[in-house]
Amino acid sequence: MNRRELLAGVASVGVLGGSAAVLWRGLSFGEGADSPSESATDSAENDSDGDTTDSSGPFELETLEAPGSEAETLTVPNDGLTLAMFFSPVCSRCQSLMPNMADAQTRLSDQYGDELTVVSVTGQQSPEQLREWWVDHDGDWTLAYDDGRVLTDRYDVVTHPVLMVIDSTGAVQWESEGVLEADRIVSSVERLLEDDSAADADEDAIPDGNDDAEETDSVPDENEDEHEH
Repeated sequence: MNRRELLAGVASVGVLGGSAAVLWRGLSFGEGADSPSESATDSAENDSDGDTTDSSGPFELETLEAPGSEAETLTVPNDGLTLAMFFSPVCSRCQSLMPNMADAQTRLSDQYGDELTVVSVTGQQSPEQLREWWVDHDGDWTLAYDDGRVLTDRYDVVTHPVLMVIDSTGAVQWESEGVLEADRIVSSVERLLEDDSAADADEDAIPDGNDDAEETDSVPDENEDEHEH
């Protein structure tokens, strides 16, 4: 085999390998994965609603003592929806996103309360450095330290910032990369919360299958009088 044939073979392998990587990520997140850019590329237009991402959790994240956050653990996924902001403290776009996140978190929490968990997640720097960064950038919600990159790797986060809504099964219902305006965050998450509430209401409205049996038991025996006589 001459050198030209060898190089052509290597190039072909590289193309196939790249295609496999793209396909794998597509299967993980459906149509919802965005390309990084300075302006946010919101995947609301290409939502992965109904994503069947397999959940191998739940995962227990360490949360830090900081403004709006307590030193304990947070389970993801949980009973409701989770809005997770994956960030890096050395990322300028993450710093730019913080005021918008603060506004969106306040509005969503005021309206939906315990139906939504809002958390910022990182495994970079030390807890002490993160607390200082959190204070400097006016964070006021749950701050999670993903030291082993358990959740970060689970959802294949390779750039920052990434916003992600994770449902109770661990599936990604919405994802966006970059700096997103507060109004866009709120409207995207609200739609999912309302859909989730509507689904719960439909389940509650389904009649119990035992109702008919109970009513049948209460019907008097037509032959009862004949037996008594």
